[in-house]
Amino acid sequence: MVLQKFLINLLLRVTMLVVTCVALGILLQQLDKGYYYTLAGMIFLIALQTWLLLLQVNKTNMDLEKFLSSVQDHDSSIRFSHAQNESFRKLYNRMNQVNSIIQHAKIENERTSHYLQSLVDHVDIGLLSFDTEGNIDICNRAAKKYLNLQQIRQLSSLKTVNEEIYTLINAIKPGQEILYKLKTDDLIPHILVKATVLKFENRQIKLVSFQDITLELDKKELDSWQRLIRVLTHEMMNSISPITSLASVISGYFKGNGTVVTPEKINHHIIEKTLSGLNTIEETGKGLLDFVDKYRSLTSLPKPNVCQFNLDSLFLRCKLLMESSISPNIKISARIDPEDLALVADYSQVEQVLINLIKNAAEALSGKKNGTIHLKAFREDSAVMICVEDNGPGIPPEMVEDIFVPFYTTKENGSGIGLSLSKQIMQNHGGTISVNATPGKGARFTLRFT
Repeated sequence: MVLQKFLINLLLRVTMLVVTCVALGILLQQLDKGYYYTLAGMIFLIALQTWLLLLQVNKTNMDLEKFLSSVQDHDSSIRFSHAQNESFRKLYNRMNQVNSIIQHAKIENERTSHYLQSLVDHVDIGLLSFDTEGNIDICNRAAKKYLNLQQIRQLSSLKTVNEEIYTLINAIKPGQEILYKLKTDDLIPHILVKATVLKFENRQIKLVSFQDITLELDKKELDSWQRLIRVLTHEMMNSISPITSLASVISGYFKGNGTVVTPEKINHHIIEKTLSGLNTIEETGKGLLDFVDKYRSLTSLPKPNVCQFNLDSLFLRCKLLMESSISPNIKISARIDPEDLALVADYSQVEQVLINLIKNAAEALSGKKNGTIHLKAFREDSAVMICVEDNGPGIPPEMVEDIFVPFYTTKENGSGIGLSLSKQIMQNHGGTISVNATPGKGARFTLRFT
């Protein structure tokens, strides 16, 4: 449109020039009758020059339009021949240089894109990105394997192949992690699905990753079983060994030289020792039954009865319950940001976890003059975080990995189920519990509710 207006404007100016020349010729004709041929020659030359001028300008306009169209269409293959005119020659040289720069940038862009695509296809983690319209930008080789697809352009085409994972991809929130069991012919791998949202060229892109963590889970499960069996074996052997030993000793009271002693040989001293041994066996048996009962409580934890409540009231209740039973040298403080922060969970179970953590912290602070237990609650991204910190002696590094194992305890009268029960409660809520402890610098337990 701009070039067309420029051409019309130039044509009008040249036409006015021709009209002026014709008027001049007519005026000359009136002055001297002998200039007809001269006047005709001038008019012809003026018309010829005008036509040549228009032809040159139009060619330049067409070249400019072709150049701009090639830039718009990302076509850098066009080259312009050198003009005889110096000014046009410089213009064409500049246009060819710009085309060369665009072509070089295009080659570099394609090379970088191919390199990045090779990297994305090489990784074992599946990557899938799509916009709000369901248009897929990235789907690497690992993602195609998990989705059981060879080629995919629209996210909606996944619905016909696997509606369950299609729903999962649409429902997962940014920052959320979901463990998905992928059903295949031979195996059932555990896939960790994570998502994030990116902004790119005024588009909202959702990036979903798929990672097979079956091997890691199997190793972790085996390690957990080994540690649990080690603790169970230790506890049961501590109970069964005295029972076996006492039973053998009591049996010896009533046997002599392989035969049963007669009633006349059973005196008051033997009866007292027998009763004492039976009492010990009874107490040990009760302890073993109590141990089994605690184990059963771990396997029969009720399903969370969730409701929404303010953490301010929860912290206040925990402080009132624990301040009367701990040393007066230990102070409990609380901070919530924002003050009206709420949580959707099972109130009684979360309270049980906090009381257990406060109790453990108080026991670690026994004998310390200025012991402090600090409760904190805040929001991190889309998760609600609760921290229980103390300034106690901390936890040795070799013990950190075992503190959540059922029945593992370093306390003389500890049951070893408090932290393992707390971990199970958090797992039932879809959350996590973690510990950060340095010897001599206290410990911090963090509850994360997503």
